[in-house]
Amino acid sequence: MKTTKFFSWPLMKQSISANKVLAIACTVVLCLITLVTTYAGHLIGAVSGSDDYTDAQADFYSYLYVLASYNEMAGTELSYEDFSQTDDLTQYDMVFEMMSQQSDDLDLSSEGFAQAADTLSQSEVALDIYIANFEYVYALGSVQGCFSGEDLDVEVLMTNMLEMMGLSSDMVESMSEMDSSAMLNQMYFTIMSLLPILLFIIFAGNALIVDQVDKGSMAYILSTPTKRSAVTITQAIYLIVTPLIMVGFAFLTRLIACAAIIGEVEAAKYAALYGGLYILTEAMAGICYLASSIFNLSKYALGLGGGLNIWFFLCSLLGMFGSEDMVNMGMGVEELGIFNNLTITGLFDINSLGTVGSGAVDYAFIPKLVALAVIAVACYVVGAIRFQKKDLPL
Repeated sequence: MKTTKFFSWPLMKQSISANKVLAIACTVVLCLITLVTTYAGHLIGAVSGSDDYTDAQADFYSYLYVLASYNEMAGTELSYEDFSQTDDLTQYDMVFEMMSQQSDDLDLSSEGFAQAADTLSQSEVALDIYIANFEYVYALGSVQGCFSGEDLDVEVLMTNMLEMMGLSSDMVESMSEMDSSAMLNQMYFTIMSLLPILLFIIFAGNALIVDQVDKGSMAYILSTPTKRSAVTITQAIYLIVTPLIMVGFAFLTRLIACAAIIGEVEAAKYAALYGGLYILTEAMAGICYLASSIFNLSKYALGLGGGLNIWFFLCSLLGMFGSEDMVNMGMGVEELGIFNNLTITGLFDINSLGTVGSGAVDYAFIPKLVALAVIAVACYVVGAIRFQKKDLPL
């Protein structure tokens, strides 16, 4: 009878069958998280990434200022409400043309006023709010402080109100400059997408070797012409290929979702990010494989491999609240940033990986991914050697 030394297909089929439900469930959850996150990122980008509303607001305020100034000068009662309800725009055309002639920087027209209002009406803020806000700005612009004698400014008013609430102007500025899409990416790749893969790795990694030793089924496997070397290589291949398939499905889901929802696919960028996620996944899988190969009891393997990976995950979660973005939002604590140095997920540099495909690639991710790959390879090799040499309670 032929002795199997390097790879056992029957053992591979057994591993696939035993962990099939878990692998499918984790993959489905991962793909759903990817789909929802892509849609959420699209909404965030649509709100914060477009300058259309900002430009339209500036234009709309310019028209309102012209109308308010003309009303004071001529004693009229022109307004946007009247503008939107009347069919005779002769007076408005006259006012806009007159004001445009007085300044080379202005090019006003009834069509421009209507277009600015139409653009703003598509935002989530009602047009009445913009008009009311302008009235405050216009009123305060012509009022002096009763004590200081200085011109009052609505921006100073807002700053004072925020400081009374415990929010400094620097914090508000940092919040306005924060890249929400980048923060969502950070949460997705280090927390949300990692969790279902991590659950699979912990339970499947434990079931491949140590659980079979603990239950006694390994004695049956080794009683066949299957060498320990074949067991270690076969189970390692399973733990390498299956997460690759899971991450691959997530990557394809991302590309399809980007094409369908956003209409733009940054294939190179996401290939780099999901490639980095896979290498991080294999570093964690290697740790579970090593623990499964060292011990003869499942509880000890779970305690070391699973416990260590859960520690890494929790450190990532806590470290996220110590990140610069979370601190700037007032939702984080700077001291929690130390946890980012206590987890191997800190070697998964999402910011630099996200520059792949752009004109200025930051190659800082390369040595970090190499370090993760070294961890993965070392754990698999040491685990395989250890299992082949240790005494088994057969």
